[in-house]
Amino acid sequence: MLIEVYHDLLCPWCRIGRRHLELALREWQPPEGREASVRFSPYLLHPDVPPEGLPFREAMARRLGGGQAALARTLRHVARDGQAVGLDFRFERIDTLPSTRLAHQALALTPAAAQGAFVDELTRRYFEEGENIGELETILHAGTSAGWEAADLAERLGHGDGRVEMEALLELGRRIGLDGVPLFVFEGQYALSGAYPPNELLLLLRRLGQLLG
Repeated sequence: MLIEVYHDLLCPWCRIGRRHLELALREWQPPEGREASVRFSPYLLHPDVPPEGLPFREAMARRLGGGQAALARTLRHVARDGQAVGLDFRFERIDTLPSTRLAHQALALTPAAAQGAFVDELTRRYFEEGENIGELETILHAGTSAGWEAADLAERLGHGDGRVEMEALLELGRRIGLDGVPLFVFEGQYALSGAYPPNELLLLLRRLGQLLG
């Protein structure tokens, strides 16, 4: 069963939603021939962020509205929900709201089977270490988790490889009306928007397994 995950790397709910899916897949017993294959597709929550990024707290408070107090409440809520599934969010370490275009371009170059490890490492570096995942050096270091040699990935990105594929996936998201993430698309037919709990995802997987045979 192909599961396409539309996401942005700076979206905390995408990270939580991915963990929920991972937990559900651990419990799922797929019908023969219906083992899950997960593929990641890009979405840009903040497409106007410049390559060098923006100051995190100022930019996020402006985009969310309600000022710094409202932002602090939102970040506490995210951290609590992440902790419930074993994910740390250290927002106090984040200085930069990054552009994720280059990281998505690197993911577009990465085989589907290795994308999950790459996504996990990029989001860990961002949400736990506060690293700027818009910077090439950070992307290259994270890429080793997906089997990349840093020099090879740097050369490919330097030549612009993966950009066309990334833009095509972004355009596909626009054509299907994607206006938020995470979005999970099962077998190209059934879509689920939001970071649903693992038990609800497991129930959906079981139903789709029966439906698809």
